[in-house]
Amino acid sequence: MGNKLTDSEGRVKVFGFRSGKSWKMIIAVLYYAIAGYMFVASIVNECLHHSFEFVDVILVIIKYIFIFIALFSPLIFLSDFKYVYNIPLFRKKERTKSIVGIIIVLSFCYFMMVLDLHVGSTLYKNSVKEYDLKNTAQVVAPYEKKIESNKLKVMLSSLQIAKGYKVEVSTDKKFKAVLIQGDYKKSLFTITSPKLVNQKKLFVRAKSYGTVNKKIVEGDWSDVKEVKIIKTKKKVQTTTVHTTSKKQTKKDKKK
Repeated sequence: MGNKLTDSEGRVKVFGFRSGKSWKMIIAVLYYAIAGYMFVASIVNECLHHSFEFVDVILVIIKYIFIFIALFSPLIFLSDFKYVYNIPLFRKKERTKSIVGIIIVLSFCYFMMVLDLHVGSTLYKNSVKEYDLKNTAQVVAPYEKKIESNKLKVMLSSLQIAKGYKVEVSTDKKFKAVLIQGDYKKSLFTITSPKLVNQKKLFVRAKSYGTVNKKIVEGDWSDVKEVKIIKTKKKVQTTTVHTTSKKQTKKDKKK
């Protein structure tokens, strides 16, 4: 009876609803709804796109137990249920200790969530790697470029399983006329080409690729990013005209 949703005075024990304040309850409802959606969507995605052996099924079940704990940690550890008072760092309801406790819980959950990627079967690991390569589009952050420069710095979101990154530079957003195509091993690099000089508009996109079962797997193209072109101001040459006063000219004549 100690863990029922309300106390003896009828107050709800669930974190986010205890105070009875509308704005807190609205935030709590939104958070729990989003967390529930993420949990269910993640399970569906896992089942549809990954391959399993028996050991992987056990590991995935364990993983989702800890995903649930991580997502609903405020509900589980910060509510006023009786069992909470038996858990160190949470029993006294002190803010500092509760924050430390949540950090420890989330850290341990993360460790357990990635465990299957280290001890799972080769079949499962390869299916995860292939899915990540195909569906993780690169985030492109091209630097600004001076119009007369032949260099363009580009930074991509790093993907550990990627063998490299394919990059295209174009003068149009739809990449009908690709100006430069390149293959780069690092996520931060500089493109150097005379084709970049005096281009008024430049667009960049990229995709990662890697090897799965000795087969090259390419990802999707990233969103197209426009490069900021800096036009240098032309220096205006000024001429100085020396004028002499009438008094000065008279003095010169006397001399």
